Amino acid sequence: MMTIRLLLIILFITQTNGKNQKTFSPIENSRPIIGILTQPASSIWQTSNRTTYLAASYVKYVESTGAQVVPIRMYQPIDYYLHLFNSLNGVLFPGGDFSNEYFYVAKLFYTWSLKEFDETSKLFPVWGTCLGFEVLLMLTRSSIDILEPCKGYDFATELTFMPDAADSQLLGSSLPLNIKNALQNDSTTANYHNFCMRPTNFSADPMLSTFYKMLSISPDLEGKTFVSTIENQSTREYSKHNNLKSMCLGRRYPIFGVQWHPEKNGFEWRVNTTIPHTSNAVKVMQYTANFLTNQTRQNMNHFESIEDETKYLIYQYTSEFTDLVESHFQQIYFFYE
Repeated sequence: MMTIRLLLIILFITQTNGKNQKTFSPIENSRPIIGILTQPASSIWQTSNRTTYLAASYVKYVESTGAQVVPIRMYQPIDYYLHLFNSLNGVLFPGGDFSNEYFYVAKLFYTWSLKEFDETSKLFPVWGTCLGFEVLLMLTRSSIDILEPCKGYDFATELTFMPDAADSQLLGSSLPLNIKNALQNDSTTANYHNFCMRPTNFSADPMLSTFYKMLSISPDLEGKTFVSTIENQSTREYSKHNNLKSMCLGRRYPIFGVQWHPEKNGFEWRVNTTIPHTSNAVKVMQYTANFLTNQTRQNMNHFESIEDETKYLIYQYTSEFTDLVESHFQQIYFFYE
């Protein structure tokens, strides 16, 4: 009799726990909105008062995951950026040419993301691609002179995973085996950069090597390796001078960076480029895009109203086809500041 009662109790507890697990599933933002930095237009595009731009491939990259996009425009007052930080669910720093204005806006969102996490444990993901990757390193190091010139423009290559990749969020256990094999064995990462962070310089720098995990390295066109993928490895508190004060290994800032361009694999089709368009390359693109959006789904920020949200969304703008041979972009959003 006792055995039957015991089995009934165990069955009841099991069923109750199962119901509780369903009832108390983690909250997920089903309407994530990601901000993407615009940047000053190059001289070949500065016509008809075009002052800033955003490549449409970044917008498609984010939208392909079920997220919406807000362009974060340059040359705006601080209240504009603070309003967006408090309304968006994450930010993407895109590739392009370095400018003081881009660096200034990126610094605002980077600093606010760290501060928000330190004070409230709230995640505001920051993702950097190419120039965005480089600016993340500059912001962490508080210096813009930390890279060296390299032959890294217009070629595709593979990734060599470093030991820290094994327990990383981006390239760790959640990475599907077919994507891992593609990244390691196929030329699935498009590179368009003229400056590099060398692994030896990264490891020798206490600020960079303690703040970030070096997840992968890649060879440039001269066969010299550069750091190609990073993510934050632990939370820290910083003094006013950005000096390391304490470290907690339990939680991580949601900061991720890739020197390569995953968004190009599916959305840039210039025939004069080396951008990979194989099925594996597109799967790599989709994995990284989904990873970013899934990070932002943990942030529950929202605009004050649908009317306020609509004012900022990318739908207010129309992309333009660019037939310039000098550009590897096919569609661009131009902004008139």
